[in-house]
Amino acid sequence: MINPAKALVAATLLLAAAACGGGSSSSTTGGSTTTGTADTQACNDQATAVCKLRDGCAPGFEIARVFGTQAACVSRTAQTCLNNLGAKGIGTDPTHIEACAAAYPSESCADFFDNNPVSACVPVAGSLSMGAACGTAGQCASTYCAVTSTSVCSTCQPLPAPGAACAVQADCGRDLACAIPSGATAGVCAAFVDMGGACLTGHQPCKASLSCVGDDTTAMTMGTCQPAGGMGASCQTTRKTVPGCSTGFACIAPSGMNGMGTCQAIQLAAAGAMCGNIGTPVTSVVQCENNGLCKKAMSTDPTGTCVAAAGDGMPCDSDPSKGPPCLQPAKCVPPAGSTGTAGTCTVPGAATCM
Repeated sequence: MINPAKALVAATLLLAAAACGGGSSSSTTGGSTTTGTADTQACNDQATAVCKLRDGCAPGFEIARVFGTQAACVSRTAQTCLNNLGAKGIGTDPTHIEACAAAYPSESCADFFDNNPVSACVPVAGSLSMGAACGTAGQCASTYCAVTSTSVCSTCQPLPAPGAACAVQADCGRDLACAIPSGATAGVCAAFVDMGGACLTGHQPCKASLSCVGDDTTAMTMGTCQPAGGMGASCQTTRKTVPGCSTGFACIAPSGMNGMGTCQAIQLAAAGAMCGNIGTPVTSVVQCENNGLCKKAMSTDPTGTCVAAAGDGMPCDSDPSKGPPCLQPAKCVPPAGSTGTAGTCTVPGAATCM
């Protein structure tokens, strides 16, 4: 089963990796960036293509869950692209962005969710050396800028390899998972396991659209990557003998049936509505639309209440027990020097990273 959080982070990384850079039609004056028609058109084309791919990979679910509407997905994705125009050392130009947009229809959903872009969308190496300030991969000669889930600026670093330490998938660059064992808060970057390969949840994860069947993390017994189920498919909540469900679906299992059930569509709810696992036994699974947070009194509670994501420039908190989160692709960025989780919703823009 594709973890929704993983899907969100991976897709966000894809947007950042393919985000447009300053071509000859952009200029920066007095701290503000002006963009030309070619840049704007390229960013809009790329945003339209990536949002269409996202919707096609989980129809009626992914767009509504992350952005609310297709129009919001396109406009906010394009803005992220435009915000990188004029960034120091950027290697991308409108021609590369248009080539990436044209290539998106050939991207598989599994590769999209696993942040493994088609070759046309791999960041063009920039001119910045290791340790230089950056905000997007295309500024760095290594094609990796070590921004975190709570920052918009960082430094150019080597492209992570399997075994590198991580806390979220963003720490692993592209085409690597952040494998975190159950109960831990950090793990290591690991290659995704293909169909039929040996897997272990939290250690050797399957590719998106696959489910690890038969593994046991207590005994460290390996399982096998098998296709995750779609609407109406047989599933098992424990994944002991039958796979789980693909993105947009949850395994709804009647009580006393060894976790056996069928894959049913995950419901989406607005702010103020109930969310989580509904019913005893569970009869439906509800998530929050437009990147809202399902806030629970206790993390172990089966249900909670949807809290709307905060707008750009508004207060936020990345702690899921507090919230609110931010509208994508904005990040909840704490004040400089803060070690807390409270901050301000900030839309990434590499041109601001000096």
